Amino acid sequence: MTGGQKAAAIIALAVVALAWFNWRMWRQFRAAKAYRAGWSAADFDAMVTDNGVSPAIAALTRELVAPCYSEGVVPHPDDDFARFLMIDDEEVADLVEKGWGQLGLTMPTPADPVELPPMKDVRDLAVYLQSVVSHRALA
Repeated sequence: MTGGQKAAAIIALAVVALAWFNWRMWRQFRAAKAYRAGWSAADFDAMVTDNGVSPAIAALTRELVAPCYSEGVVPHPDDDFARFLMIDDEEVADLVEKGWGQLGLTMPTPADPVELPPMKDVRDLAVYLQSVVSHRALA
């Protein structure tokens, strides 16, 4: 196999993998949209506030994760970051950073780092943001 043929094979595999990933995401969101036909933002907020999260933090969380969803799909608190949304811990940390910014909180510095707890799903993100706000209010 020549160098050009190897490169073409690698590119073809990458294209197939990308197509498979996009097809899987499209199928998953299409199924979620059909399954959640009656699910609304108010349902999300109510379910998250049952976990002790304020309505403002529930709305912020919904706003933060909305770009991860396709058009017409409302987030659900039980949506798993890794398996449903297919985002990794770094992307979740980016959501947390954006949330801190929208809450008007100063981000931790390398000299005073904050260790993020493991966040499996959207509910965990909402509960974490609420704990940060509650902790800052007490301080």
